[in-house]
Amino acid sequence: MICYLEEIYIKNFFPKTINEKGIFITFEGGEGSGKSTQIKYLSNLLSDQKIEHIITREPGGTDVGEQIRKVLVQGNIKKLDSFSEFLCFAASRREHLKKIIFPALEDNKIVISDRFLDSSIVYQGMVGGLNLETILQVHNNFCYNKFPDLTLILDVDPELGLKRKNINTLIENRFESFENNFHTLVQEKFLELSKIYSKRCRLINANNDKDFIFNEIVEHIKHYFTSH
Repeated sequence: MICYLEEIYIKNFFPKTINEKGIFITFEGGEGSGKSTQIKYLSNLLSDQKIEHIITREPGGTDVGEQIRKVLVQGNIKKLDSFSEFLCFAASRREHLKKIIFPALEDNKIVISDRFLDSSIVYQGMVGGLNLETILQVHNNFCYNKFPDLTLILDVDPELGLKRKNINTLIENRFESFENNFHTLVQEKFLELSKIYSKRCRLINANNDKDFIFNEIVEHIKHYFTSH
């Protein structure tokens, strides 16, 4: 699959057992950063090694979450303010944790999620103007104050990201239709967030070739396993 990785390197990449209860990895980034592609690559690598894992996403992951996704992702831009929008995300996230993430972690699986709390912090908080303390209080009180073990932030030039997105898919996400300065601000805030949560966040240059990006992701995850 990823031919540039040495076979012996792949075999020694992940330990066969995980000492703690599962591992929670999230992918974050602006539109067109390539999260879905990299998650697919990672899933293929884990499957090759027969390591149990699940792939999920936010908003979504559960039946209720997917219904909420339709409202949030495909809905009218002007219908919801940042707080209402965030509460919808939080409701989806609570269901996601209870029904998908926590059970998988209890089964000692690796959970890989396309977006999680950090997207709310950036989109509704830093960019949307919602008080960050409010976001964290809701997360603490209703979403079990659960944070990822490792967050991979794919940093892509907004213009390149939107170009990739338009080439590869139909526009599903209402955020993609925002002005370019919105996407530039999102990129800046993800960079800021990576510094705030520097212990768990790793910044990936997503302007590169997808195989090169994956190689960098592999290095970060390998380092996580060897240091924990």
